[in-house]
Amino acid sequence: MMNKIMIISVIGGALIVLLTALFAFTPNSASPSSIPALKSYALQVINNQRLKFHLRPLLDGAAISADRQAKFLLTQLTLTHLDSAGNGPSKRYLENHETGYISENISIYRCGDFYACETAISNAVDDMMNDAVSKKNILNPALTHVSTGITVGGGKISMVFDFEAKER
Repeated sequence: MMNKIMIISVIGGALIVLLTALFAFTPNSASPSSIPALKSYALQVINNQRLKFHLRPLLDGAAISADRQAKFLLTQLTLTHLDSAGNGPSKRYLENHETGYISENISIYRCGDFYACETAISNAVDDMMNDAVSKKNILNPALTHVSTGITVGGGKISMVFDFEAKER
C-alpha cells in the first residue's frame, strides 16, 4: 500500500513538473500566417467601437507604412511614432506615395498564441478608447479607412493603426 502511494506521488509530481515546464516556456505560436486574420479581427474591433457612436465603419486600408512601422516597433524598447530614420506617419506616407490625411495609434502587448493575440488587440483598442487622442483618432467621422500593421514575435504583438481620410 505504501509503495503504491509513493509511486502515485512520484508520478504526479513528475507530471506537474513536466506540464509546468511545457506551458511556462511555450514560444509565441501566433505565426506570420495568422496576421491576415488578426488584421481582419482588428478592423472588426475598431468598427465595433465606431458603430457604438453611430459612425460609418472604416474600410480596410492598403498602406504599407503601417506594416513597416509594426515590424520596426517590435524591435524597439519603447513605443514611438517615429521610424528608424526619424520620420513620423505623414512623412512615411509621403515617401511610400500614399496619400490622404493620416493619424496613427500604436500599441504593443504580450500574447502567446493566436487567441491571446486577439485578446491583446481587443485590450489595445479598449485602452485607446480610454485615451483622449487615440479615441479621437478612432472616432473621427471624416475617416474612411484604416491601414493596420501587425507583427508577432517573441511573445509580443505590435499593432499600428493608420487612420486615413480618402474618397470612398
